[in-house]
Amino acid sequence: MSGPKSAILLLAHGSPDSPADVPEFMKHVTGGRQVPDSVMKEVTHRYSLIGKSPLTEITTQQAEALQARLGLPVYVGMRNWKPFIGEAVHEMVSHGINKVVAICLAPQNSSTSVGLYNKVLGEASKPGMAVQF
Repeated sequence: MSGPKSAILLLAHGSPDSPADVPEFMKHVTGGRQVPDSVMKEVTHRYSLIGKSPLTEITTQQAEALQARLGLPVYVGMRNWKPFIGEAVHEMVSHGINKVVAICLAPQNSSTSVGLYNKVLGEASKPGMAVQF
């Protein structure tokens, strides 16, 4: 029997792919709570001005660079958009990963930021998967 198969999991906020995705994205950000129409229009307008946020692409580039540097598989999971943390965990399980070092890329440490990433990862993790957060 072989030993643990390890990987890194980068966790980030996520960002919608286009302005059309803003309403669905905002549902994830607010935990399903209604957002006033004026706020939704303003956020959608701001995204339309920039096209989209580069957050997911930058996080994916960081993962690729880290994987090349460490020689370990590196996955990306977003709390509020695709690829969601649960999707990343599912992919890791399908690749036989059972030991994970999760790195939260949130810029501040609090129960309402990093704590939520840890909670979502805990809910998505599978039995027998050792996670170091």
